[in-house]
Amino acid sequence: MFFAPTILNLLKHDCCVYLLCLSSGGFCDESSIRKQELRESCKTLGIPAGNLVIIEHSQLPDNPHNKWSRLKVSSIILKYIRHLSATVVVSFDEYGISGHLNHIAVCEGVKYLNQKGQLSPDCEVFLLKSVFLLQKYLGFLLVPLYYFCGKFHYVSTFHDVKTIWKSMKEHKSQFVWFRKLYIVFSQYVYINTFTKL
Repeated sequence: MFFAPTILNLLKHDCCVYLLCLSSGGFCDESSIRKQELRESCKTLGIPAGNLVIIEHSQLPDNPHNKWSRLKVSSIILKYIRHLSATVVVSFDEYGISGHLNHIAVCEGVKYLNQKGQLSPDCEVFLLKSVFLLQKYLGFLLVPLYYFCGKFHYVSTFHDVKTIWKSMKEHKSQFVWFRKLYIVFSQYVYINTFTKL
């Protein structure tokens, strides 16, 4: 939903992209539906089915009001970083795009691994910059400015935007009116900007 410009750009450069989802999306008792929607969305973006990992853990319930354990999150992330010999990790920043506590916990888990020196020296971590609400939905107007001023960014082509729209539509259970506006106006459809950890 937020990282599509990055995913598409990495795939164009023949990078091996894996997606680790720390929740099966069961907040509204739609776990099986949302897992299938995520699979279809990843397929549309071009992520191979075997490169999607969805975690179902009792301590990591899908809930925007539930703070996950930093230690639990970091241990799961580290397991997959090591298993895949990952050289780049892309995650949320400390604001979690929308203030979603689950997103913030993912950032805290990654930061914990970095602080404790548990990541190998050749593993780089990039955090997707959160922006305030008006900028989030009108930021597409500022893409040229971000492009020339930002150090770490990925920009969508016109073809990428159409692919992102199509992948978002795969999330049928979540495709409510404000997400329809999101796919047209959101900055995260057109550009991803990062800070390096």
